[in-house]
Amino acid sequence: MSRLTTLSTVMGLSGVILAMLTALAGGAVEFVALGFGMMLLGFMGAVVGGFAALGRIWETTR
Repeated sequence: MSRLTTLSTVMGLSGVILAMLTALAGGAVEFVALGFGMMLLGFMGAVVGGFAALGRIWETTR
């Protein structure tokens, strides 16, 4: 995996954990929203990193 994909995956998973634990503990809504934002950014980064890796693989097969 590329660095972008790895970093995005870690950020997305930590966002999920933050959102879940904050919601379970009855914490502030802002932290739940922050967790979901991190999850969304992590997902988008992983998708972009996946397409970048796919582009490199596509060029290798030619």
